[in-house]
Amino acid sequence: MKKVFIISILILLVVLKSSAQVDEFIPFYSFGLKQGLNYSSVGFNPGIKQGATLGYTGGLVYNYQSEKNFALQIELNYTQKGWTEDLDTLSNSYSRKLDYIELPFITQIIMGKRPKMKIYFNLGTSFAYFLSEKENAEINNEDYRREYYEKEVENYFDYSGLVELGVKLNTGIGRFQVGVKYQFTFTDLFDTTEETTYDNSQNQFWNLSITYFFLDNRN
Repeated sequence: MKKVFIISILILLVVLKSSAQVDEFIPFYSFGLKQGLNYSSVGFNPGIKQGATLGYTGGLVYNYQSEKNFALQIELNYTQKGWTEDLDTLSNSYSRKLDYIELPFITQIIMGKRPKMKIYFNLGTSFAYFLSEKENAEINNEDYRREYYEKEVENYFDYSGLVELGVKLNTGIGRFQVGVKYQFTFTDLFDTTEETTYDNSQNQFWNLSITYFFLDNRN
């Protein structure tokens, strides 16, 4: 009887260990291709009325999920920022497009029990370098001319914070990540002095993106 009891305990321990191994999370990494649309503006102080400025974001994504609910994500993107001014005169118009290469570092929190769909929340920082710009200005009323018109961007490095909410989808044609992000910059486009009118000139934008993960070490 004692031997039967000991053997039963050993069998139970083996079964429990096997179950634990089945439920144990195995870390994995994924590489993906990201495409998105930006709705951008620039935070000036004093404030300036602005309209819609649309731009493109695209790049590569590396995601490493070390735990069931946490992952690290690193991206390398080309992104367009800028602003369009909503002027109170029909004779004037002004807009500027800014091109950057950026490197976001992101902590990802993953929620949900469904294997096909999970919700995620991203929190992180981004470092960007200014590449080029395109300025469109039609100034027929000089009363509306601002000091930065026809002035090149002075600060090439852009340091930002970001938050994002989205869903992870596991479909029959692959794994996708769809999210909405808000990104706000701490650095100014133009230097400020005692003589300048505007104390701040900081990029900010909303982004809607989709990422397709084409390489995954679980496969």
